[in-house]
Amino acid sequence: MHAETQRPDPTADATWMRRASELAEQARAAGNTAVGALIVLDGRIIAEAEEQTPAGPRPFAHAELLAVEAVFTRFRGSLRSATLYSTAEPCVLCAFAIREAQIGRVVIGREAGEIGGVRSRFPVLSADWVPRWGEAPEIVWWEGD
Repeated sequence: MHAETQRPDPTADATWMRRASELAEQARAAGNTAVGALIVLDGRIIAEAEEQTPAGPRPFAHAELLAVEAVFTRFRGSLRSATLYSTAEPCVLCAFAIREAQIGRVVIGREAGEIGGVRSRFPVLSADWVPRWGEAPEIVWWEGD
């Protein structure tokens, strides 16, 4: 299992976290929870989404889940070298989707408390007890602006 680490490329991470924050602001403006997420592979965004709850009609329209779904509508290949950026710690549901997609790195903006998929008592994102998932993604807690 990867340990929680510091970001290896602060410039790239800052760029992508700014975009995630823009998506979060769009979500807030639409009356939803302020969460934005995007997936980056080889220096380019391959999927992005903003939270669509609670104002939207779909109760599971979380930003991270929508980004993971979007990847599979237009991308075929390994995501082990991809990074998912999120303004908030993915919940347990989103953490499961990230693990199933086998995304190799996750950069997180803030903790989600008891529903978080990393630091809660349900650490799905960092779990090493599900053999078919393989290695857990590298988890980076964003400390930038």
